[in-house]
Amino acid sequence: MHSSFPKIIFSAHEIALVEDEADIESFVYGLSEEQQQEAILLLTTGLFVNLQGESVKALTDVELANRVIEYLAQEGVCCLSKVTRLTPPQAFAMLVD
Repeated sequence: MHSSFPKIIFSAHEIALVEDEADIESFVYGLSEEQQQEAILLLTTGLFVNLQGESVKALTDVELANRVIEYLAQEGVCCLSKVTRLTPPQAFAMLVD
């Protein structure tokens, strides 16, 4: 796969910041075959890829913001209402903090 970490992994209803291959394997372990096919990774370069490392359609800045904000809200982070768009570097910054 890709050796540069961290990465953000997305499934239909989950998101996680992954630091190594073991984190990816743990995330994927609970997913069905169909969910694994739909899972995507956001690389630090801003490229979106599937689990096989093939380029896939990127999330828009609004979609990325919605996914990250939803995750952070579930984690108890407050004051997110003004965030409506995120670039990949901003998404990484928010999840690393």
